[in-house]
Amino acid sequence: MIMKKEEQYDLLLRQVVEIVDGEVELVPKMANVAALLHETFHFWWTGFYTVNDGTLLLGPFQGPVACMRIGYGKGVCGTAWKEGRTIVVPDVEQFPGHIACSNASRSEIVVPIYSRGQVAAVLDIDSEHLNTFDDIDRYWLERIAAAVMGETREIYLAAGCFWGAQHFFKQVPGVKATETGFVNGRTEHPTYEEVYTDTTGFAEAVRIVYEPWRMPLSRLLELYFLAIDPTSLNKQGEDEGSRYRTGIYFTNDADRAVASEVLDRESHKHDLPLCVELEPMRNFYPADAYHQDYLDKNPQGYCHLPLELFEVAKKG
Repeated sequence: MIMKKEEQYDLLLRQVVEIVDGEVELVPKMANVAALLHETFHFWWTGFYTVNDGTLLLGPFQGPVACMRIGYGKGVCGTAWKEGRTIVVPDVEQFPGHIACSNASRSEIVVPIYSRGQVAAVLDIDSEHLNTFDDIDRYWLERIAAAVMGETREIYLAAGCFWGAQHFFKQVPGVKATETGFVNGRTEHPTYEEVYTDTTGFAEAVRIVYEPWRMPLSRLLELYFLAIDPTSLNKQGEDEGSRYRTGIYFTNDADRAVASEVLDRESHKHDLPLCVELEPMRNFYPADAYHQDYLDKNPQGYCHLPLELFEVAKKG
């Protein structure tokens, strides 16, 4: 029985997670992941470059001889590093500034790998055939790349009253921690009572720490949109005021790009314009203990979200 590409990637990701678990050094992790990818899909070239002294330095790989160093913004790898996003190239001859390490390469995909909010390496895969890579490859390779580094990421989401929003996101597989608080306002260390006046500019929000290999940001944001009315301005459920506005607040350009794509897809589902902010996270102040894990401590407490939505969140 021939497995679909998605099924192959799903199995491969499970193998990657098992292999890298407990290993702190990057080189052995990259070596084994490159071997797994190469053996599974028989790509022309599969490997990694790491950021080193202002250039990309060749790391573990499978395939023919490769370029040893690539400059910032140069070729597909350098551009993915500079722009902090995955680049899919159907035909490398049509990519401006393409670096021809091998004339046999016809199409390519490069995935940036983040550490502490900065690109630390890239996963580079080349094919002998045109149009080899698509959004399926991008989705799964981004998860595999995140598993190699093994770090968590964070995003800040405003979804109306943060009591229900926090409880919703706590159910999502891959979410490691949540914290209620106030985001992107004009004052310092605001209290709940001050934010309630709608004079501070803050929105109630949830800081979410998640494992991107297990719960990609794109999927997390799709779940987010299930929990809000994205066309409602400053109002979610019965809660009204600018503190209850909706918004996605990112900490790096890669997350901004992902959020922009999800927002664009979501906009086509509605006749009215979206009222969801997309901004860098400028400041965030945690709410006091009373407002943390509120619905865990008060199961019968107020929540603007329907109970069945929490079951959807558990399925991820």
